[in-house]
Amino acid sequence: MIKYRKLSIITIVLIASLLLASCGKSGSSKVSLGGEVIEKGDKIIIKGKSNLKAGSRVIGKLIVNEDEVLSEATELVDKKGKFKMEMDHHQYGDAEVVVTFDFLESYQEEDIVEKYGEGGEKLEGPFVYVDDHWEADQINKKAEVRLTLKADDESNKHKFEEPKWEKRPKDYGDTRVWFEVDDITDDGEFFYLKGRTNLLEGSLVSGFYSDSWGTTDETRVNPDGTFDLKMEYKYSEDPYFTLEFSPYSQWESIRENYGHDGEKLVGNNIEISGNTQSIREIIDYKHE
Repeated sequence: MIKYRKLSIITIVLIASLLLASCGKSGSSKVSLGGEVIEKGDKIIIKGKSNLKAGSRVIGKLIVNEDEVLSEATELVDKKGKFKMEMDHHQYGDAEVVVTFDFLESYQEEDIVEKYGEGGEKLEGPFVYVDDHWEADQINKKAEVRLTLKADDESNKHKFEEPKWEKRPKDYGDTRVWFEVDDITDDGEFFYLKGRTNLLEGSLVSGFYSDSWGTTDETRVNPDGTFDLKMEYKYSEDPYFTLEFSPYSQWESIRENYGHDGEKLVGNNIEISGNTQSIREIIDYKHE
């Protein structure tokens, strides 16, 4: 009887170990991306780690001046989920290192497509974002991790971190759209707005400062409804910010949700132009 109990305990432990091992196995749809970024002379080296299926193609980019790709590399993930990239160093100022696993810019082999979907629609987890799509029934996704390299950082080794998203608003996706701005800062060159909305992930939000109409800046809504908008700094005697959401230039699933001409939008912040409805929200501001 004692021997039988010992065997039962051993069996349970083995089963539990196998279950735990399978949770983090390579190829899980809940994607993990990470690793280390090393600045070495005139090069930037990425020692990447992931749980992506072996043979998955990832793209690394070094971005300066907001959207200028200074250097780029592509590699295949090995059997342990690892990959290594080397790119040219930007040398001066801040820069952003981005590693992406996608199905639009990257050519993925058939077994990778079978695992994650034709447009990555099976991808899950905090590293996953909705990607460009122009058909409502094919919502593409990508996995991505970002790291900002600060010019005043004395360390030459940096680690990617998992994004920490908040809970989505209870009325996420509702056609009565709202904006809230939690923080506005400036560095004398740019304004930085941190806000929240109930718009769908990937919705394009534009904004401008005071009387700077016609010179708008844009950003996309994050998976949790937060957004970050950067605008050129200027002084105004009548300071305020204008945030806008228009059905035009939106991905197809977003246009279907709010109407191709914004006809499903409701509320007291509606802007009507001809047969089109959009959202316009004024955010009051005071210079410090």
